[in-house]
Order: sequence, then structure tokens, then C-alpha cells
Amino acid sequence: MKCTKPKFASLVRDSLLNQKCWYVSCGAVGTTFELALGEKILRSQPLLNLSHPQVFREYEGSANLLVWCAWRLDRGMKTVTSWDDETETVLEGLSHLTGKRVIDLDIQTPAWGLLLKLTGNDSLKVFCDHVPGNPSCQDNWILSIPQKTLYAGPGQHYGIERENQNPVD
Repeated sequence: MKCTKPKFASLVRDSLLNQKCWYVSCGAVGTTFELALGEKILRSQPLLNLSHPQVFREYEGSANLLVWCAWRLDRGMKTVTSWDDETETVLEGLSHLTGKRVIDLDIQTPAWGLLLKLTGNDSLKVFCDHVPGNPSCQDNWILSIPQKTLYAGPGQHYGIERENQNPVD
């Protein structure tokens, strides 16, 4: 079964829109981060990393967005932080996404960039900068939802993997 670009974009949009962020995990690998959004779903195996709160070790979001590429967080007309900022500033800036809801989403082709608009006048811009050749990371971002993992990158590449199965596209 092939996944078309419109179907992929629609699935991303439907999975993130109106979801509330209840935890931000960052600081493990540079300024890579993960947003836990939506309902809390019991993990099949709890995480052992004690640096996370117990709720995140036991639960994951119904939508989990892991960002590996360049990004920037803005609040209104002010830049808050970005992937290239000091670790402390990144942690502080991203922590303010907890409790915010995704109220609009723009998917930017050809490389699947994301613009998430959140409550509180925040906007998270994901710049997909991993391109074919020899990128430092194959994926620009990964979105885990129940039974599926969606990924973008490198370049225009995208796909969906079903749980315990091969890629759909």
C-alpha cells in the first residue's frame, strides 16, 4: 500500500491539530527534543531514565513529535530560542510549550517543514535541513501515533511505518 503526499500531510495534520502538549523532553542529544501531546497512553515498557518525571516514564502521548533538525520557537514577534541556542535557554524556552495546544499547522513542502501555531501566540518552526547525500541524521522529524510512525527526511523523502511492519511508503 502506497501513501500519497496528500494522505501523509493529512495524517500529520490530523494527528497534531488541537493536541495539548503535556511534556517536553530535551537535552539528551544536543537540542533535539520531543513533544508529548494528546492523551496519555500507558507505555508497554516504562522508561528507566530517572531524569524524566514518573508520568513520562510510564506514559507516552497519543502523538509524540521528535525533532532532529533545525528549529526555532517564537512568541508573537519575539524569537524565544532555537536549535543553535545555549542549552539552558533551549530548556527554558521549550518548557513553556507544556500546557499549550496546537491551534494551527502548516506543512511546508517540498521537504516537510512544519509550522505549529500554539496557544499563547507561540509558533514552532521546524526547518528540515537534512538532505540526501550523507546527512548527520536520516530523519528531520518523527511523529509517533498509535500503531504508526511517520517520518520526514532526508530531503523530500517521507513515509509511514506500521507497528511491527515494514514501511508503507
